[in-house]
Amino acid sequence: MDPKDIAGAMRRLRARSLELLDGLSDAELTVEAVPGWSVLDVFRHLATSDRGSVLGAHLLHFRAGQDLDDIERLNDELVAGVRQEARAAVRADLATWGSRLATVTGLAPRALARVTIPTAFGRLPLAWMGGLRLYDEWVHQWDVTQAVGRPDPPMDADLRELLAEFQLRALPAGPLRTLDRRDGVVEVRFRDVTRTPWRFDLRRREFGEFVRSAPTVAVVADVPSWCLLAGARRGWRDLPGIEVTGRDEAAAGALLDVVRVV
Repeated sequence: MDPKDIAGAMRRLRARSLELLDGLSDAELTVEAVPGWSVLDVFRHLATSDRGSVLGAHLLHFRAGQDLDDIERLNDELVAGVRQEARAAVRADLATWGSRLATVTGLAPRALARVTIPTAFGRLPLAWMGGLRLYDEWVHQWDVTQAVGRPDPPMDADLRELLAEFQLRALPAGPLRTLDRRDGVVEVRFRDVTRTPWRFDLRRREFGEFVRSAPTVAVVADVPSWCLLAGARRGWRDLPGIEVTGRDEAAAGALLDVVRVV
């Protein structure tokens, strides 16, 4: 994941978020978007996340040992701290901190982006944290559009490529560590990006594009559906964009049941 590509996607996503916010009525801002958060709270969260990322605090929030519940509680606390901010202040924060984060990200050398660090999701390259920002913003755009009855947010081809890489790297680093060893080799393919499929040998604990074990089942997905699965917005059986082909559905289900990124 190239820092400049991530930065460009950050700017495009933030422009869409600002356009979405500008098009909402005051009444729509009060609609619940996710449990405990209004639509405006979602935008408050995006702004506080960017501020924390620029100032360095956000990396500590995702340090090794933190679980998803810890991270969710911290997000709630951060939103509660700015809940008095009205639309105009939230919009200004979104524009300011989003621009600063994209600038900092784009200036990062490629060598630094490849450095791996321990995180709540396992040991991952710093560039993966930039992918986390892209994923979080797109999923929250989806939350808002669902809450107010608007069309799903777009996901351009470049963003799909970045998020496909982000999601695949999240699997062996995070949720697959919770799986007991079991038979089955699951091949994961994205139908809307061009890339080598990844295979997951659940018995040998081998993951990636170089696994030679023959797959016993294939999971074919589009990137937006996979993001909704990872965000616990929908179960995999309820997402028409995720298909399981082959007889070993138990192995595919074991993998899909643990797909989770906060």
